[in-house]
Amino acid sequence: MGFPERAMWIAARAVQLFVAGVAIATCGGAVAAPDSNLQAGTWGGPHVAMTVTAQRTDIEFDCGLASVDGAIALDRDGGFAVNGTFIQERPGPTTPNGPARRPMRLTGDVKGDTMDARVMLTDANEDLGSFTLKLGADARLVKCK
Repeated sequence: MGFPERAMWIAARAVQLFVAGVAIATCGGAVAAPDSNLQAGTWGGPHVAMTVTAQRTDIEFDCGLASVDGAIALDRDGGFAVNGTFIQERPGPTTPNGPARRPMRLTGDVKGDTMDARVMLTDANEDLGSFTLKLGADARLVKCK
């Protein structure tokens, strides 16, 4: 094989390896690390207020409180699904130990400064509802009386 043929073979082989590398890198999309975390700050909307930090997210509803430990990771499409704890608030006296802590699942997606979220209590498969929040917006809570 002469010099021009050898150079052409090497160039063709390099292109093949590059294409194979790109194919392999893009095939693992489902197991890739998340693109980012939910932006820290105050998110608000009708019947919900959310305070997001890198360490914890606290959520206040009209008649309840919830928390999620750690950052909330977003996938490449802005979607998220995390587990947390929910506490029902009710008017009147409470038990000495306070209301029961219940496991919950928070799912949703973020597009720009708008979040659509859904809350499910996982111990009873109870849907607490869907909420739309905006980054930096005030919450509009109607607390239990």
